[in-house]
Amino acid sequence: MIKLIVSDIDGTLVNKFKEIPPLFWEVFKLIQQKDIRFCAASGRQIQSLEQLFAPIQQQIAFASDNGALVKYQDKVLHENSIEKTLLKPILETCESIEGIAVALCGKRKAYVKTENIRLYEEINLHYPAIEYVTDFNMVDDDILKVTVCDEKGSQQNSYPKLKIYESDFKVVISGDMWLDITAKEVNKGVAVSILQKMWGILPEETLVFGDQMNDIEMMAQAKFSYAMKNAHEEVKKIASFITDYDNNDSGVPRKILELIS
Repeated sequence: MIKLIVSDIDGTLVNKFKEIPPLFWEVFKLIQQKDIRFCAASGRQIQSLEQLFAPIQQQIAFASDNGALVKYQDKVLHENSIEKTLLKPILETCESIEGIAVALCGKRKAYVKTENIRLYEEINLHYPAIEYVTDFNMVDDDILKVTVCDEKGSQQNSYPKLKIYESDFKVVISGDMWLDITAKEVNKGVAVSILQKMWGILPEETLVFGDQMNDIEMMAQAKFSYAMKNAHEEVKKIASFITDYDNNDSGVPRKILELIS
């Protein structure tokens, strides 16, 4: 029996317009009736997730910044920030990569240093709590993650240059134009395991949905792991199942309805 449902957001639950499908709100009523827990797990910042799920934000858990922050009913259950001085070489490498904008994702807001207005606006879509900065040294916040928004494609452009930091950090492609860098031990799987422990829920009772490389660890925390029909091929190989419909066709709520009805 399913007792916990965890869903990634972009490319998974929301459509290409970044909207939650209307069917989800109907399905959520059924989730509540059956006493099933729900968690939104995303590379997005906590402020973005709380905004997106405003009508139900007190009823669900959040794993933001790829699991660097886990929150339930206004209580922070887990937080893993990065010592700012350790980021200096990464930020210097980023300076040499063309076609990218970089955000330091803090607990309070995302700090963006770029002259590229289009990329700034793209970051702002996922990070509503945002501030433009000219110098990252001026940032006074707990940094959970470094995010790269890459107009040339993260897999082809920024990842090959930033993967040299994988021995000390978690460097992961989180979307066609997104790459995230967190503390090495941060991932969505750790976040899911924290919630499972708190609620006494087993992997055999857990259902997860994802589409990108930053969803892989949480797939291992659930018997019912679903890659989206539109998922990265590597994610499809690792997941136990693949959804019948993609994120633009209410793939997640359709599958939940099928499994818990």
